[in-house]
Amino acid sequence: MTDEELIRQIQKEIAQEHQEPAIRFTLEPGEPGLCGSKTGGTPYLPHETPWPLDGEGQPMELLAQIDCAALQELQDFPKNGILQFFISLNETFGADFDDMTKPDNFRVLYHETADPSVTVEEVQAKRPVLPADVEEERRNVSPLNAVCRICFGSVTMQGLTEGSWPFDMLFCEKWNARRPDAPIENLWELSGDWDGWDDEEEEEFEDIHHQMGGYPYFTQTDPRDGGQYPELDVLLFQLDSDQDGRDLVLWGDCGVANFFISREDLKKRDFSKVGYNWDCC
Repeated sequence: MTDEELIRQIQKEIAQEHQEPAIRFTLEPGEPGLCGSKTGGTPYLPHETPWPLDGEGQPMELLAQIDCAALQELQDFPKNGILQFFISLNETFGADFDDMTKPDNFRVLYHETADPSVTVEEVQAKRPVLPADVEEERRNVSPLNAVCRICFGSVTMQGLTEGSWPFDMLFCEKWNARRPDAPIENLWELSGDWDGWDDEEEEEFEDIHHQMGGYPYFTQTDPRDGGQYPELDVLLFQLDSDQDGRDLVLWGDCGVANFFISREDLKKRDFSKVGYNWDCC
């Protein structure tokens, strides 16, 4: 077996041995209603819940809202209610690249039930009024270019992706066990021994990676790399750039955003310690 053949065999073994249910989704322009699954638009907020504000007292933007009835087959995810992701419209889209768990400029809210008496007009009245020029500036820096319906596909099992930080450690363990004569400390020491993705992997790499559950996709590196944030072991939500001739979502230079949570917090429906990051090419 050549080194390249061994590399590909180990990749497939890791993907087969480490699998998680994931649900992919697509975006379709249009407003699904106050309680629907969507990116952008007016969020559902209970009567007693104020509009989320960032660290500077400015209103955050609804990045995405999920009707959790669509998540029945995702282990430990809520099966009812509404899950929401808000971000600040600043130069980093609310992310803190020194501490991805710092919630000053992003927020994840969960409402166990939706009150049908809440109206769009009531919710919109909660949002602080900003000068017209400020509103225009905010629209220009948003990663969202349209309100879209989230259309979920079926749940599939996804193997551990190479971008996820445990992959490198697992690969090195398997490689070193089989090639003790040529031990490595990271996968990229072998970058000269193979010519990249095969056709199936290349097609997956080029997909638009909107999903919940499963394993994350990155254009750069996993912010948990090296064992940072070991508690953030679940991909809660991922929104990729989505242009495809429609310019629906754009993170910087065609990047992707990820939200992570610990399995235990997810089970407890505690969304106060979520990690949020985005990167781009």
